[in-house]
Amino acid sequence: MNFQITRCVLIGLFLSIGLEPGQMAISADEPSKLTVASYNAENMFDVFDDPYTRDEQSDVKPRAQIEQIARVVRALNAHVVAFAEIETEGILRAMVHEMLTDSGYEDIAVMPTNSDRGIHLGIISKLPIVSLTSHRFARLTLEGEPRSWRFARDLLQVRLRITPTRTADLFIAHFKSKHDSPEDPESRKWRLAEATMVRQIIDRHLQAHPDAWILLVGDLNDTLDSLTMRTLLSSDSDGRWSLADAHSEVPPEERITYLRAPYRSAIDYILTSPAMASRLEPGSAQILSDRSMLGGSDHAPIVASFDLFE
Repeated sequence: MNFQITRCVLIGLFLSIGLEPGQMAISADEPSKLTVASYNAENMFDVFDDPYTRDEQSDVKPRAQIEQIARVVRALNAHVVAFAEIETEGILRAMVHEMLTDSGYEDIAVMPTNSDRGIHLGIISKLPIVSLTSHRFARLTLEGEPRSWRFARDLLQVRLRITPTRTADLFIAHFKSKHDSPEDPESRKWRLAEATMVRQIIDRHLQAHPDAWILLVGDLNDTLDSLTMRTLLSSDSDGRWSLADAHSEVPPEERITYLRAPYRSAIDYILTSPAMASRLEPGSAQILSDRSMLGGSDHAPIVASFDLFE
């Protein structure tokens, strides 16, 4: 599988522009906390035609919208930003190089997914990326269902170097949309199959490493009352652990992440393993709701911070 991790050149010290006035940047060498953001950038397509996808059916992302996205990323001041709907590593790298030159995002990666129209998963990070693992070819099944699926996009596992002796695993997902099909209205079964496989992968990891730092982030295309989300947030089969919703304390009226009427809803998430849930910084889980900054996408970004040293 072909991918590139591109390192930008960062010269000197940089100032942070964060959610809190006057907040200073955290050193990527020895961070005392980890701030993670997730953002569906909505059809971030470049000018080049990929003959193996249907990218020509989507418009090139206007520069003004990319500048809006960069402005949001700067304001979030996260150590790591996970993206959905990025066409290529090149367009993400160009945004960082041209619009976020002083922000410290040295590691940039985009991995191809199963999307036939070319919307992929990406990441920019101030922390070193140790490895990227794709689960796009995993076979997804449901009990009692004769058919199988693959991830609509992918489950991308990104291992980050937090300290010289500690890593964290960030799983980035973009589940199937709610487009109808005759055998699967609103694609409920497909998303449930995706959620079931995600739990199997994360549960296996936690069985081997119960104290692992694990985050599942992304556009999961379902609301908290859905079977998809109940599957992700329920205890494992032996009742030993469950994933936690970092934004569980955010009031419903403040939690809208998909912005298009009449479908406004909360479908973007940061879910945590038990070890990360215990480190969630109180009040840090937020959804950016400043409408003046949200012209670059039909989603609002979400962010949360975690104390690394108790």
